[in-house]
Amino acid sequence: MSIILHECKKALTSPILIGLLVVFSAFNLFVIISSSDHKAELKIINEIIETYGLKITDDSLDEFNSNVQLDVAELNRMTASEFTSVYEFLDGLSFENQEKYSDEQWEFIHRLQLKEMYLNMAKSIDESYEGIDIRKLAAGEIEKYGLSGKAAETFLNENEKFFERFKEMVSNGEHKQWFFAGKAYYMHTFLFKTIFLQIIIESLLLIILTTALITTYEFENKTHLVAYSTKRGRKLMKNKLLSALAIAAVIVVFLFAITLGTFFTVFDYSHVWQTSISSAFNWEYNFPYIAWWDLSVGTFLIGVIALVFVVLLLFSGLTFALSVTVKNSYITFFLVAALFVLLWLLPSFMPKSANLLFVSAYTLPTLLLAVSSSFMGSSGLILFENFEWMTVSCWTVITIVVCYMSYKRFIKIDIS
Repeated sequence: MSIILHECKKALTSPILIGLLVVFSAFNLFVIISSSDHKAELKIINEIIETYGLKITDDSLDEFNSNVQLDVAELNRMTASEFTSVYEFLDGLSFENQEKYSDEQWEFIHRLQLKEMYLNMAKSIDESYEGIDIRKLAAGEIEKYGLSGKAAETFLNENEKFFERFKEMVSNGEHKQWFFAGKAYYMHTFLFKTIFLQIIIESLLLIILTTALITTYEFENKTHLVAYSTKRGRKLMKNKLLSALAIAAVIVVFLFAITLGTFFTVFDYSHVWQTSISSAFNWEYNFPYIAWWDLSVGTFLIGVIALVFVVLLLFSGLTFALSVTVKNSYITFFLVAALFVLLWLLPSFMPKSANLLFVSAYTLPTLLLAVSSSFMGSSGLILFENFEWMTVSCWTVITIVVCYMSYKRFIKIDIS
């Protein structure tokens, strides 16, 4: 244990790595705080859930509509006019007349505008989902990516499974649950794409640097002949691997804790944790997010964090294997970076008519860069239900084998 702690100390006392960790953390906080101009508006959905419940039913929607009409009546008394909607009032409002109303009245008008927005979105859910044709969309995807032969057949078969999942979701009413308006705020994209990708890239940089530093420390400081001739000898590499994994875990936990801690302090998710991630309100682009399983926002978040954590540890293991082989931290860094880019681009080199196209996408970079679509059937060519667990399982085996082979080779080779 003392050896492992000593190896960890090499990374924890590195000024460059500590400086990068501080800079990355500060940058994440800056991005979150600078994007928080709409945080007050998000609180309205918590109030809606608290008043009308999480699920959208005919009864709760009628009650919501009645209360909105009461607010519209109050707006009419306030303005001495006859409006049927707050949007009608805002459309006819001139710049000169804006000063007629106090700050309290404008706050009331703004809240009414948000309530009407959510009410209108809820009323249009059935119509919007009736217009979704999974099979037609699949045909469009095949044409878009130029798929043919076995690849097209496999894609269509998986889409048939997704079509059944879509029907199950609609019949269960999973999509009829309140969440932040997707097309207005893009909270799913902001959290699981912008923020998570920042954490992933920052963690990767730090993990690769620290793992390479720990593994090649003796070689770069010209003390390897002394270190590997001791009683512990070349078995020291086992301790280095454990130390690298421990430091990687600390880095990931630290970045997640400080970044997500700030995020959920700024943005109030208190009432939406149990909302389905497949909620109709979580519809940001041309197609809604639809998970393969009935996952709540909280469960989805935990699943994505666990997924990213495991994949980043696997990258630490792969970096260790390369470091043991090349014995130079700088070369290791660029090799891992090149490997990351190569694996990410691998599907683009595959024939569009063979299943090899899909197999080549089962890589760690693809998994990390598509983290916002994890566990989703609405994720393009990686829509497969088994994509996440199969990718992690295969690469766990690959990482263990590569680390074992590099260690065995290191035990035997001449290091003079």
